[in-house]
Amino acid sequence: MLRTLFVLTILAGGLTGSALAQTPDADCALPSDPKGIPAAIDAAITGPADKDRACMKALFIPEARLMFASLGADGAPTYALQTLDEWIARVKARGHVMLEEKQLKFQIERYGNIAHLWSSYALYSDGKQAARGINSIQAIKEAGGWRVTGIMVQAESATAPLPRKYLP
Repeated sequence: MLRTLFVLTILAGGLTGSALAQTPDADCALPSDPKGIPAAIDAAITGPADKDRACMKALFIPEARLMFASLGADGAPTYALQTLDEWIARVKARGHVMLEEKQLKFQIERYGNIAHLWSSYALYSDGKQAARGINSIQAIKEAGGWRVTGIMVQAESATAPLPRKYLP
């Protein structure tokens, strides 16, 4: 009985510490509705490439992954998978380049505490459009608001232009 109580106490302490570590600070409020996720992502990405990404880390769950779908040199579909920290390091290496991401149009499917957002986006680097494409964003509702669990991205290309229905 004491052993079980001890194990439960340790587990509860571990879970409490984990939950506290994930609580966003006041400057990084989570969206209260899934409709706020695109604007939160845009705000977390927009700015100098080497900016502090605390709000982005608050918006994403720690286990989140970003998957970038593309075509390989041989024309075959391929993808690259990154953790949020890997993505941040890759972007930070660009230095003081000014980035701006804009969700152009999005739709949301929601059931209870899960949501899927399908959005077209445009990414600008130092004021020039660098990419457009589609984001497939998965999110979950937690006590503090909505958090992103993962994003799958495919940039527009000559062989896969954005369909008109995804443009504003």
